[in-house]
Parts: sequence; C-alpha cells; structure tokens
Amino acid sequence: MKKWLPLTATLLLSGCSMQPAQPTEDTRKYAHGVSIVGNTVLWSEKSGEQRKDGWTHDIYKKEIDENQFDTLVSNPEAQEPVSASSTDETSIITYEDGYDSYNNVSQRYKLYGDNWQPLYEGTLLDGGHSGHAASTNAHHVLFWSHGWVNGGGVNDLGSGKEVIVSTVSNEGEVLHDIKLSQADDRDSWPMLAASDDNALLVWQQFNDDASEASLRFAVYDPVANELTVTPSELLPQVNFYIYSVSYVPAASQYVVAAQTNRGGTLLLLSKEGEVIDQIDAPRLVREAAPAIEGNTLVFPQLPANYFTVHVSDDQLQLNSSDSLDISWGTSGTTGVFLDERRVYFATLDKEGLQEVTVELDEAAQ
Repeated sequence: MKKWLPLTATLLLSGCSMQPAQPTEDTRKYAHGVSIVGNTVLWSEKSGEQRKDGWTHDIYKKEIDENQFDTLVSNPEAQEPVSASSTDETSIITYEDGYDSYNNVSQRYKLYGDNWQPLYEGTLLDGGHSGHAASTNAHHVLFWSHGWVNGGGVNDLGSGKEVIVSTVSNEGEVLHDIKLSQADDRDSWPMLAASDDNALLVWQQFNDDASEASLRFAVYDPVANELTVTPSELLPQVNFYIYSVSYVPAASQYVVAAQTNRGGTLLLLSKEGEVIDQIDAPRLVREAAPAIEGNTLVFPQLPANYFTVHVSDDQLQLNSSDSLDISWGTSGTTGVFLDERRVYFATLDKEGLQEVTVELDEAAQ
C-alpha cells in the first residue's frame, strides 16, 4: 500500500493531450469505488501484496487531513466498489463481495455508529452487484443490480440484468425492496442521490444489440416504499458508465451529469423529478462525482481540468477553468470543499488512491 500525500494542483500553460473517456486498461482491477462521509474517505483497493493477483480489493478509510489509513473490510476475493453515506444517526457502506458467494458475488452492506464502530452487517442478495448508497435523514437507500448478461458495453464485457432499490433502517433491517426492471430489460450501473426524504435513481439501459445505452431515472420515497416517478427515459443515449447524480441541499434540487455522443450535458431536476433546465457541459470523467457547497458544484473534467456549476433561480450556470497538473482516474473520483476556495478530490487510478487539493479560479467561483 502506498503512502498518500495531499497535493495542490497547479496551472499548466500548455494544453494536455486528449484522454479517452473509456480507459484503455480496466483500472478497476487495482482500485474501484470511493466515497467521502464527513471528513472520512472510503475506497476499495488492492494492497501492495495483492497487486499481481486478480481482483482482491479490500476496503480502506482515512481522514482527509491525515496520511494514516485503516482497513475497514478485509476478506479473500474482492470487496468493491465501495459506496458510503450517512443518515442523522448511522453510516452505511455497500459493496459487491466475491467472498463466500455461491453466485460469484453478493451485494453486502455494513452499518457503523460514531467513529466507525461496526453495528450490523448483512447481504441484500447472493448474485447482487454494482450497488451504491445514499441516505435520507432517517433511512439508508441502496440501489443495486442483479444478474448478468454477457456481451456488449465497454470491451464487450456485458451488463447487469435488472436494478433493485432497497431501504435499510438505522438498525440494519432491510425494510423494503422494489425491482425497477422488466423481464426483457438490460439494466445496470445503478446510481442515486438522496435528499432529506427521497432519492433520485438513475441507471443505464442497453439497447437490443447492446451497442448503446439510454439513461433511465425514477424517484423513490423510502418511507412509503413508492416510486413517485416510475422508470422513464431521461436521455436517449449515454456513454457507458459516464454519468452521475447529485443532490444540492441549498437549492432542494438534483443535478444529473452525463456524457453522450454529442458531449457532456447537465440536467436540473426538482425533488419531484421534473426536468427544470438542461445545458451543455465539457467532457466528463468516468465514475466521478462533484464536490458540493451551497449552490455550487465542482466537477472533474477530462483531460486535466475542472468546471463549476451554480444552481440559481431554477437554472444551471457553468464556468470553465484552466488546465491542472493532474490526471483524473476513471475508477472513482469524488470531492468535498475544504473552504470557499479549496476543494479536496480523491481519485482512483491503477496506483490506487490519489489526493488533490484544487485552488478554485476566481472566475470559476
């Protein structure tokens, strides 16, 4: 395991070469999945001893301002990609686990109290995978996939078969499940964000020959266990895996970012699932989520940039930045504001966790 040192991204005078949106090497086999809960970074990565083996990730955590890290989950096989969030009372992580699974992997979760003291662990389903977590004030919401269909997608790897949303209590009990997919669907890579009382769900649905995917969405009420917006098309085409969904508390609205064949796009949605605004955006980074403070979002941008988005008066306003002396990983990136001028990003590449502190341009704020 390498040692991480915070870096301050510096401006470059010259441009950067074009970086492909989809990686030429599947770096997920080295590290995959990163979240920030409060001041804690959680991610899945191989240890130094594991790097020549197959998919053998463990789950680690560290504080943003510290170099020391701790192992949170360690078992044979791989525990990845980790996704984490918190209610007002507890924190949760979810991950697919190759250990002790009859159907190759299982979608598992663990609950933690203060100072990451373990409270409960469970399995959603043997054969589940690709899960992500978000939390309302009172409930954890897990959105995950089940089953696999070979062929199509990135490097012809295939896709998930169906997507399922689950509600988990602060005691670890699975309260509800809803399957969102129909019998003939090919639905995969479920993502979500949560407000204080509901969640916006997004996922990719493959077409008949699995050469393209559309972006689907739904709105979920975890208390009523109801889809207040049933599965619908949000975008007719999206590049595989290059999309994210975020909740902006200051605006009480959701922002979906997606890369299409025409370029990046951003959509502003109400909590009720109404599309309010849509604008063009620069090239997005695969499996990357923005840092959010107030009504401002800071997104990683290919090849070595960032851009900011302001949510104001039901509109999205975008400001671009200069190039940075960084290289975004494609197997997980997320960020958090340190103060009004500095943003911390954790990004995963084949070397593992990389940490970058970005000084925002005045024009981009």
